[in-house]
This record gives sequence, C-alpha cells and structure tokens, in this order.
Amino acid sequence: MKLQNSHATEPANPALQAAVSVSPARSWYAVSVLLAAYIFSIMDRQILTLLVGPIQKTLGVNDTLIGLLHGFTFAAFYGVMGLPIARLIDRGNRRVIIAIGIAVWSLATAASGLANDYWHLLAARIAVAVGEAVLLPGTVSLVADLFTPDKRGRAMGIFGAAGPVGSGVGLFAGGLILGAYTLSQPVLPFLGAIEPWQATFIAVGLPGVVVAVFMLAVPEPRAAKKGATGGRGPESKIVNVPVAQVKDYIVRNGRTFHAFIVGAGVFYMSVYGFAGWAPTYFVRHFGWSYQEIGKLFGLLMLVAGPAGTLFASWLGERWIRRGVVHGYLRVAMLGVCGITASGCAMVLAATATPAAIFLGFAAFFAMFLFGIGPAIVAQITPAPMRGQVAALFTGAVNLLGAGLGPVAIGLITDYVLGDRNAIGSSMLIVFLGAGALAFLLLRSGICSYGDSMKHAACWCLAHEPQDLASAADSSAAQG
Repeated sequence: MKLQNSHATEPANPALQAAVSVSPARSWYAVSVLLAAYIFSIMDRQILTLLVGPIQKTLGVNDTLIGLLHGFTFAAFYGVMGLPIARLIDRGNRRVIIAIGIAVWSLATAASGLANDYWHLLAARIAVAVGEAVLLPGTVSLVADLFTPDKRGRAMGIFGAAGPVGSGVGLFAGGLILGAYTLSQPVLPFLGAIEPWQATFIAVGLPGVVVAVFMLAVPEPRAAKKGATGGRGPESKIVNVPVAQVKDYIVRNGRTFHAFIVGAGVFYMSVYGFAGWAPTYFVRHFGWSYQEIGKLFGLLMLVAGPAGTLFASWLGERWIRRGVVHGYLRVAMLGVCGITASGCAMVLAATATPAAIFLGFAAFFAMFLFGIGPAIVAQITPAPMRGQVAALFTGAVNLLGAGLGPVAIGLITDYVLGDRNAIGSSMLIVFLGAGALAFLLLRSGICSYGDSMKHAACWCLAHEPQDLASAADSSAAQG
C-alpha cells in the first residue's frame, strides 16, 4: 500500500498547535536527558545478565528462578503499572512523573545490592520495573509534542539508540566493576563486607539519581501552554481521553494493533531471550568468564546496537518517503528475520570466534524496534492517547518478550532438556518458534496500516480539546 504524501495522514495534535513554541535547543536537551535516562534504564536491567552465576552461587537458585527474576516477574509489574502510569502521563506534568520514575528505579537497583536472599532481590527488581514503566510512555508523549512530524522519527531514533548503548555500557562497565570487586572484596560502611555482585548493583544504580535531577529542567509544552493562556480556556486544560474512547479506537483498528503490539511482543521474546542468556551460554559452552563475555558483549552492543537502531529508523523513513506507508512495519519484519538467523547461527557455531561474530549480528538486528516502535505508535495513534497506547506497547513487549523469553529458556533447560549445559538448544527452540510467529503477526498488519494512520488523523480532527474534556467529565460523573 502506498501513499502520495506520507505526512497527509499524520495525526494532528490540537494541543501542540495551541501550545507555546519550544525552541529546538530545549527540545533536543529534552531528548538528550531522556536518552541518558534510557541508557541507565537499560544498564540497570541488563547488568543482571552478568551476575547470573554469582547470584546462583550465593543464593542457591536455578535457571528458572533467574528467568523469573529478570523475566516474567519484572515484566508483569512493568506491564500492570504501565496503564495507570500512562493515564497520569496523558493528563499530568510529564517531566515530574518521569523524574520520579528515574529516581525510583535507580534507588531500587542500588537496593538490589543489599539483598541477602532471593525474595529480597525479587522485591527490589519489582521496584525497578515500576520505576521503568514510566519512561517509554512518557517519552513517546513528550517527544511527540516537542517535534514536528518530519523531525519526530529522527528524535525517536536517537532516543531508541540509547537502548543498545545502555546494554553495551552496562555489560562492559559491569564486567570491569565485577572483575575489580572480585579481586578485592568490597566493604560498605556500617554493613561490612558484601559480595562483588551486590557492589556491582550499587555502583550501577546510584548514578541514575543525577539524571532525575536534570529531568526536572526539561521543557513541558503543557506547562508553557497553560502559562501562555493564563490558565484559562480549553487550550489550558490538559486533554484526558476516557479509557472507553481509547478502547473503542483500538478495537476499530484491531487488526493493525494486534499485528503490531502482539507481533512486537513475540519479537522481543527472541530479543530478551538472547540478551538474558547469551553471556551465560558463552560461560557454559565455551568456558569464558562473565568478565570476558561482559566486555565483548558490551563492545558489540555499543557498536552494533546503535547501528541497528539508527539503520532501522533511516530505512523506515526512506521507504515512507518513497510512498511505502507501512515502511516501519516492513523494517520490523526484517529485524525478526535477522535476529532469528543470526541467533540460531550463534548457538550452532562450533567455536567461540564465529559465535562471537554472530553475536554481533544478533545485537544489530535485536535493536531494530527500539527506535521504530515508538515511531509506529505515533503514526497510528491520535496524540491525546499516545501515552496509553505506548503503555500497551511496552506492556506487551515486557509481558511477552521479557516475561516469556528468558523464563522459557530457563524452563526448557531445567525441566525439558534437564541439562544446564544444553542452554544453547533451549535458545535455538525459542529463536525459531518466536521468530516464525512474530513474522506472521507483523505481516498480518500490512494491509490495514495505512487505514489506521488515516483513522488517527480523522479522530484528532473530529475531537477538539473541549469535546474531550467534556467527555472525560461525563465519564467521571457516570463512574
């Protein structure tokens, strides 16, 4: 399906049109702070993959419990909290909400280093999930208001590049920190000696609090709009779309949303399964140390990861400029094929060298949706409900991807194959199954994608801010 003008069906944003203009410098400052926050978010999440062995040794847990720790339990709370947080984002001060989220997950990561048993560690990781549930919905909503449609994809792509950078920095720095603390046991004031993996959590988590402070200086178009109108009139009232209208819109565009949201979630089963268990695979299969694979994986993520994110954004925009309205969806399908092929090749490689090469290719393709996922949400969703739809997207990505990917590999290893050294076979099964299903799901949305873009634009034209405010007040009264 092609479109003569790729911006013709871009959802209009009445709130943005009425808002006071934010300077490009301040808009890009916002992107830089959000990018830094995303880097720390992924670092705090990714560091756990290097600490699997040490945690298992200290706490005496198997692969399934580790999979639950950075998989299903994390994803469940991330997904459950995503929607109520998104409601706050769509109606409140986004910079303050995001700053609070950053502080919560950073302190919770540091608190993971104080855990003395599995359940304490699990509680800390749940708090990390709740804090991180703020970032992506808040970013999608805020960046969409700070940039015009022709610049929004670039801004989202740069933000998305923080994902692989965070993974790379977390793995590389985590390997160095873990190695340093392994040589000399860390000691904390008042607490005494702690394990190297505990000190690593603390060292990675605490610096994120500084980013929360910088977040408070990010521009908020809603606040500027309110000041410009003196707090009066419909333009000063934050649009609050009732949940019923969001549901109706998604149902009306069900084919597109089912294809994209569920397809992306299944795609991320491979991504999170790969990211969660690749270091342990190299340790068990090739005899590497966690410090060695952390440095290599970190460098690969720093190079191949951002390259994958930026290439995906560039390719999607190129196809859209040529009239391919579903260009971003096509890129996502390419990413599925790439990570499936390279991930399978990695675990089938006979020696460490070719496995490391395919590890780099898998890192490249794994990052495709980090940049284009938010851009797809912005394309097919009316502006006033982007935060809530972004929360559905991140919820699916985490419940299906982070929730099922790592734990599925752990379950297959522990209870199907019954051999902890057969982790490569478990990864192969997940790569093939998730890859095939994700490709079919994403492909099923191609025909309806352009119609959903038009529906988003028409919805914004038909619902003025004052109409939405009245609908919200009526919905609240009925409740």
